[in-house]
This record gives sequence, C-alpha cells and structure tokens, in this order.
Amino acid sequence: MIFNSFSFILLFLPIVFAACQLARRLPFGKAAQICILVASVLFYGWSKPAHLAYLFGSIVVNWQLARWIAAASPRERKRYLQLGLALNIGFLCTFKYVNFFIGNIPYFVHHHVMAPDLAFPLGISFFTLTQIMYLVDCYEALMPPSGLFDHATFVSFFPYVISGPISRAKRIVHQFTVLNAAIGPSADAIARGVYLFSMGLAKKVVLADSFSIAADYGFNNIANLSALEAWCFVSAYAFQLYFDFSGYSDMAIATALFFGIEIPRNFDAPLRAQSMTEFWKRWHISLTAFITTYIYTPILRSLRRVTLATSAVATLLAMTIAGLWHGPSWTFVIFGAIHGTGLAINQYWKKKKMPALPDPVGWLLTFALIDIAFVFFRSPDLHTALLYLPRMFNWNHPVGYDNLRKMNGAGLMAFVLLLSQVAGIVAAFCGKSTDQLAREFHPTWFNYAATAACTLIAFLYLNSSVAKPFVYFAF
Repeated sequence: MIFNSFSFILLFLPIVFAACQLARRLPFGKAAQICILVASVLFYGWSKPAHLAYLFGSIVVNWQLARWIAAASPRERKRYLQLGLALNIGFLCTFKYVNFFIGNIPYFVHHHVMAPDLAFPLGISFFTLTQIMYLVDCYEALMPPSGLFDHATFVSFFPYVISGPISRAKRIVHQFTVLNAAIGPSADAIARGVYLFSMGLAKKVVLADSFSIAADYGFNNIANLSALEAWCFVSAYAFQLYFDFSGYSDMAIATALFFGIEIPRNFDAPLRAQSMTEFWKRWHISLTAFITTYIYTPILRSLRRVTLATSAVATLLAMTIAGLWHGPSWTFVIFGAIHGTGLAINQYWKKKKMPALPDPVGWLLTFALIDIAFVFFRSPDLHTALLYLPRMFNWNHPVGYDNLRKMNGAGLMAFVLLLSQVAGIVAAFCGKSTDQLAREFHPTWFNYAATAACTLIAFLYLNSSVAKPFVYFAF
C-alpha cells in the first residue's frame, strides 16, 4: 500500500483514524495504540505478508538487547551494544549486500560464485537504523528501554516504517500518552495534518511524477543528447527525487499528526542551498543527523586527532558508507563519495577562510555537483552512468533542443506536464517550503481553499494514471 493511492487516502487512513477515535472511548488505556499497531501490521504486510517476520524478528531481538544493556554492568553493557550493532549491521548486510559482494568476487578471483536469492524486506534500511539509534540511546542512558508493546509500536509505526523520516525512540515513545489520551489531537492539529498531506500528495503526483517522465526520457535516449539536454534531464531527476521524497515525508508527518504524534521534519528547500554543507542540512535531515552522530563522529574519534585532514577523511568515509546504504551498487558508492568530496572541500574552504563566493556562484556550483552525483544515483548501473556523464560535457554538441521538445510526448497531456514541471521549478526556488507553511499554518479560508485545490488537482492526476511508487521504497 502506498500513500498516493485511493485505497490509502479514502479507505485505510480514514478507517484507522475513526477506529483510534472510537478506541479512545474504551475503558482500558491503550486501545488507540493497539489500533495503531494493528494498522501498522496491515500496512507493512499488505503486499508481502511474509516480510512481517523480518520486521518483528528485528523488533523482538532489539527490545531484548536494550533490556540486557540496561540491566548489565558497564563492561557487559558495551559488549551487549557491540552485539546489537553487529546483529543489526549483519542483518542489513545479509539481505542488502550479500549479492553485491558475491557479484564482485569474479573481479578479484577468477571464480564464479552463485549468489543466494534473498528477498529484500521492505523498509529494512530505515527500521534497522531506527533500532541502532535506540540501542545507542539506551546504552548512553538517554532513555530507559521500552516495553515490547511500545517498542513494536514505535518501530512499525506505519507513517515512517517504510521510508522514514528516521526517528529516535526518545522523541516518539513519550508521545504515546497523547496517542492514548481520551481527547486525542486537537482540531487545529488535524487541520494542519490535512493541509500538509494535501501539499505532499500534490508534490508527489503532480510534480514528481511529471518530472519522472522527462528524466526517464533523457536516461533512455543518452546517445542523442546535447550537453544542454543532458544537464536538463539530470536536473529533472533532481527535481523528481526531491518532490517525490519530500512529498512522502510531508505525507508521513501529516499522517502522524492525525494521531497526535510529531515526527521529525526531513526537508527544507534543499535545492536552494549555496554549499554542500547547507545542502545536507536541508536534504534528508533525519539521515544527515544519523550520519553525523553515528558514522562521522565515531570515525573521527577513531582517528584520535581532530585535524582538518582527519575531518576530511571521516567525512569522505561517512558519506561513502551513506551512499552504499542507499543500495548495493557501485553507483551509490560513487554518489556518496562525490558528496563526501564536496563536503570535505567545503570544510577546507571555510577552515582556511577562503573568500566567500557570491551567492549565485555558490548555488550554481552546488547544484552542478548535486547533478553530477545524481547521474550515478539515477543510473541502473555504472555503465549507464559512464555513458551519461560525458554527454554533459559534450563540446561537439553543446546545444540542442529536439529531445526537450519530445520529452513529454504530444498533445494536451504534453502541455499539462510542461505546466507541472514549470510549477515545480518555481516551487523549488521561490516562496516558503511546505515545512514552513505547515509550521505557520492557521485555519483560514485561504488555507482551506489551498488544501482543497491541492487535493482536487492531485486526485485528477491520480485518476488519469497508475499510481507510481515512491523512489525511496527501493531502499
């Protein structure tokens, strides 16, 4: 089940909301939370029920590890944490990277190894990171271990279990008192949730899916692209991914609000960033926090001396690991390394107090580097990326417009798609972000009209095409 489907919007979500509201009237205290847990099980297991075993197996193991950590002596606590980290990383690597490592063996030894056919559990990258943070927080006594019921509800919470935002238990579990309260969320909170959900839905089905048509056309016609077109099509993918994932995040945050739960924001107009450091403060904010706290900082500490050089090495390693986290492919490794290099250069520039670049120049260089990295992120394999990248610097054919004219097809639909793409470009660079709009939301007739318009337009788009899954569902 996906957020951008009529079955979720018109059936699943209203039924779960109504069930929770009714459950709050029951005499026992956690009836609403039971509803949420049952709904999360149904949501996660909708397409592949067998994968529930992986999710709840992970939940039970980490719940028990947290209890052992809390009850153990200082030396044993560290051992239990190390065991937990090893099990979680091993679990993630087994399903996500075994085939990748085995597939690369013939490059080093001339021997073919048969790779196992392992099913890829939905959301494994997200719920595994969530539980790593939980174990570390318990180890550092930032929170007590949760009961199994609370831990299962926290990890499997359907708004974020599949694609984030990556949430910390200490920010979520204490909110279950609001979830189970007799009154429930306020009318203003629900109105804000509807407002944010409508904008997120429009981002996905109106903007992201329109840009995906242009991006797919460009990557399917690499040999014919001019340099200008190559930059335009990879930029289209940048817009697609931004509106796709930020739209999902908006809908996830909004859905949680319907039940009185505040989950962390994930985007803040990142394509306006004027440096790589600023970009990662605005892009996939919950992942940036994880990388900084749980990858970059431990690597930097292991290098003992904190210098500009060790900071650059730690940045490069952390971002390369983060790139690999996105998927078992060299394209993701290179994607992460490009970002790590950009961040390291940014650090060096600031530390050495080099002259600040004019804002337009900083933005242009940042956006160009992001585009180059997205060539690898979008390409299905390294061969495709290495075909595409030279087209961006094709001085023999620098300017051409034929493919740009053809990218949306012909007729009325082509015009509608073009309007959507232009609207997306304007929205990415002008005005307030949806995060700002949601934080400043007030129940006014204008906001009600905006909500209705976004919903109606999104429904029209949904009704005219098959709902496309979110890009980050693949990770």
